[in-house]
Amino acid sequence: MSENPGGQPPRDDDPTPPPPPGGSYPPPAYGQPAGAPGPTPPPGAAPPPAGGYPPPGGAYPPPAQPYGPAPTAGPGGYGAAGYAPQGPRVDAGAAFSWAFSAFGRSWGAWVLGGVAWFLVIAMVVSVVALVFGGFGALIGAGGGDTSMFAGFGASLAYAVVSAVAVLLGALFTGSFVSAALKVADGRPISVGDMFDFSRVGPVFVVGLLFAAANFVASLIPFLGWILSIAVVYLGFFAYHHVLDRGLAPIDAVRASVQMQTRDVGSTILVVLLAWVAVAVGSALCGIGALVGVPVAVLLSVYAFRQLTGGPVAPA
Repeated sequence: MSENPGGQPPRDDDPTPPPPPGGSYPPPAYGQPAGAPGPTPPPGAAPPPAGGYPPPGGAYPPPAQPYGPAPTAGPGGYGAAGYAPQGPRVDAGAAFSWAFSAFGRSWGAWVLGGVAWFLVIAMVVSVVALVFGGFGALIGAGGGDTSMFAGFGASLAYAVVSAVAVLLGALFTGSFVSAALKVADGRPISVGDMFDFSRVGPVFVVGLLFAAANFVASLIPFLGWILSIAVVYLGFFAYHHVLDRGLAPIDAVRASVQMQTRDVGSTILVVLLAWVAVAVGSALCGIGALVGVPVAVLLSVYAFRQLTGGPVAPA
């Protein structure tokens, strides 16, 4: 072997240097991406170990959902599992402002409709009380045991008058809610819209359910008035579900309860504002109710549409 002076390149006649020891691999080239296939190992070399660890991040599948699929929607857009899905909250101040402005745009129809309803209710209840009160008196006078027959006649008259009052009250509430829903749709209203009896059957059944619940609550001492308030609060949107969504009476009451318990913080303010509007109006010699009642109904419709994602036309 000839000597190679320092600093000079090797000559072509120099022998090839020996290969590295078996089983070793040269380091990867600079810039070679991880996981790229390396050089082919020399013959007879042991293959690299298999079963390396997967790269971090995203290497493992996500865990399976342990709670099953989401509940499907039931009547009125609420979960079949007995609860309502989380929805938007209602701004009570914005609801009251919209209701007052909407009343101002159609105040004539609201006031005239309220006066007409007051006259109708007063006349019908008076006639029914007179007729059945006299009929009850005749029953009491014609029996042998005066006290027993007199009590039966008075009870019959009271039951009939109460049923008529419940029917008229339900029709009144349903008609005003129906008119307020038309306002929320952006449609003009007239006095005739205050007498909408298109769903008189379901509306009357809802009124009977409320009357029965309040009657049972009145039989409970001390706590009866609290239960009556709870009945009014929980069923606050029952008429709205019947008239706007076409639900059956029982489903409408159930949907109202679910809505009221879903977000108590905002719905209780709506109910309180509606009660205050009616109370203040009724305190002004009853005449203020011609303003307070329509504002309360419009406020409730605004809140209902906001909670259910329905349209609300600008006031």
